[in-house]
Amino acid sequence: MKRWTDLLRPLPLLVLLSVLLVTPSLAAGPEPIAEAALLPYEYARVWQKPVSVYAAPGDPARMPPIDTLLPPDSWVSIDEVVEQDGRQWYRIANQAYVLAEDVLPGAPSLFHGVTITQTLTYPLAFIATQGLNVRARPGATPDNPPIAAVNRYDVVDYLGSQPAGDAIWHQIGDNQYVHGAYVRVVYPVQRPAGVHADARWIAVDLAQQTLSAYEGDRMVFATLVSTGRPPWFTPKGLNRIWIKQQTGDMQGGIVERGDYYALQDVPWIMYFNRDVGLHAAYWHDRFGYPSSHGCVNLSPRDAKWLFDWATPQLPFPDSSHVYASQNNPGTWVYVYASSG
Repeated sequence: MKRWTDLLRPLPLLVLLSVLLVTPSLAAGPEPIAEAALLPYEYARVWQKPVSVYAAPGDPARMPPIDTLLPPDSWVSIDEVVEQDGRQWYRIANQAYVLAEDVLPGAPSLFHGVTITQTLTYPLAFIATQGLNVRARPGATPDNPPIAAVNRYDVVDYLGSQPAGDAIWHQIGDNQYVHGAYVRVVYPVQRPAGVHADARWIAVDLAQQTLSAYEGDRMVFATLVSTGRPPWFTPKGLNRIWIKQQTGDMQGGIVERGDYYALQDVPWIMYFNRDVGLHAAYWHDRFGYPSSHGCVNLSPRDAKWLFDWATPQLPFPDSSHVYASQNNPGTWVYVYASSG
């Protein structure tokens, strides 16, 4: 059963939230699948005004709503679509319904990272904006016009950097340079002390907004993430995943202060630093830029891949959650900021 009362109840900040030009050494993830299959539910957003919740479908003018309204920036998961007297309703919990016309259905991000099957010749990089000009040498002067363009979420090789003017330019091929502000490089990182040579571990680079997964010293996966935006910075450090949850509700902030959020059934949560975790974000597509309240946001595809790969392993595929233990330890998560 959904913790519907938890989503409505005013709370302190309890939970911190948070393409491909594939090189020969990369393997793209699974083939794209239908949007509806990306997530365990369909979701809808409370947009500009509070929304009433009712115990059953019917005529809103003739039945009282549940006492507490859903404030703006709430997201609800849809259990069932019900037609009543020519109007469509969403069931969002047991005996909790909203009019479909009062909320805005959301579409999840289709972005996904890359699995890595061979040793990389060069570090890989993700393009973080649409229509980024490629030039034959560093700089954006009139005598150095664009020769091509790359697009958001494209993956390219990173061959090095050079300054030009007041910017850093990244080389992505022979005589091919792009403005470094719109590129996120996945720099290889040394395995932290204390992480065994054969262990699985995850590296989150706050400076580049990237995540890489390792098996020992071998990178096996890389993607873009969204970590905490000011003032909710994602804390640095080395910690282990202590619990995994298939879904969970998240809520925090204050409506009057303008930072309130309430998120129902957030999928594939892996808490690693108290209430800071890795999880899917179905409400935005801003990967590569800080966007969370402290957690590490992943696209639905990437969150599911990481959830299945990381430990502790669920005892059964349909288990709702699992705690790490001595016999089923959690994967290490290393949060740092690269100098690149």
